[in-house]
Amino acid sequence: MKSLSLSSLSFAVFLISLSMNNQPANASCAMTDVSFQVAIRGSSTVAQQGNNVGMTTMGNCWGNATTNTSTQVYTGSGTVQQGRNSSHFVGGSEPLPYGVTGPVVGTQISVPVDIYSPAHDSTFLNNTMGSEIAF
Repeated sequence: MKSLSLSSLSFAVFLISLSMNNQPANASCAMTDVSFQVAIRGSSTVAQQGNNVGMTTMGNCWGNATTNTSTQVYTGSGTVQQGRNSSHFVGGSEPLPYGVTGPVVGTQISVPVDIYSPAHDSTFLNNTMGSEIAF
């Protein structure tokens, strides 16, 4: 039992010495891309919404992050074409001195919203206002 206690104490001292080595904590690299495309349209044609994202890494990478965000909003009676190009690059870090490596994390979030709105459709408004419908 005494040797188990001594072993536990030795292991605890070892862990404490590792945490006090004055090396900063570093993560690998992260890339995040968030896009919102909103179309509120009176046209019967579905909105064309595109999001082209490129994420590139080169060599070692740790402790770096990129974030791109964008919002596109269209409101009207015409046809809609929304396009977006976004690019990220991380890399070129010196190798970690303690040999720990991790993957580069890339996250892409694209939220296309396409809403038909009769209030923006002149054909709908003309047909409705010309009829005997009372509001």
